[in-house]
Amino acid sequence: MELGDTQQAQRERGAFDFALAPAPIDRAEAARRALDFSDRPPRVRPKTSVLEWIGLVLAVLAPPLGLIVTIVARIITRYRHHWTTTVAKAATVISIVLTLVLAAGAVVFSVLAEERAAEDRVFASAQPLCDALATTPGILDTPAYGWPTEVAPLPQTLDAMRAYQARWAELVALAPEAAKANLSAIAEQAGILVTAVETTQAIDRQGNLSTMSTVTAASGLPAWVTTYCG
Repeated sequence: MELGDTQQAQRERGAFDFALAPAPIDRAEAARRALDFSDRPPRVRPKTSVLEWIGLVLAVLAPPLGLIVTIVARIITRYRHHWTTTVAKAATVISIVLTLVLAAGAVVFSVLAEERAAEDRVFASAQPLCDALATTPGILDTPAYGWPTEVAPLPQTLDAMRAYQARWAELVALAPEAAKANLSAIAEQAGILVTAVETTQAIDRQGNLSTMSTVTAASGLPAWVTTYCG
């Protein structure tokens, strides 16, 4: 009798546990419910704020400032509505692109301005030499830039050679760095020839003229004068 009661109790408990057990999961139904947004409130796009319109205008007129204003406007809109308006997105893109364009233009302008300033400095530094050469017009068209070629007694010829050396030494002092080396070569070679004549008391007129012509031709002074002296 007790055994029958026990079996009956087990059957009743099993039926109770089955009633409490969760129903089998219908995966298709679960997926359908997850994708069903009909019972959810619609997501309302916020209206474009005045600050966002201002950011769009500034994005075109003053891109860096427009970028800052647009970022602030987007932060405010997302904080309030968890959304970003189309105007704010467009203002962001426009301001970034135009800011990059302005930055590139500023770099190019800076490089060109520096090149122009460097050229102006060269012209300014060349002016003293240009003025000094202008006092002896046509000097660069003469043999060896004015080297004495007249046949005269040795003392007079030596004085003319010394005057030539002194003249070019003065021009070296006035020359900018770009031309100083070539002018120094002329003055130095003239000094060498003066010393040779003083030592030997003899003049190789043709040889001296040929030597000075080679040095002056290598100086490139006429082209330099055409460029920097106008």
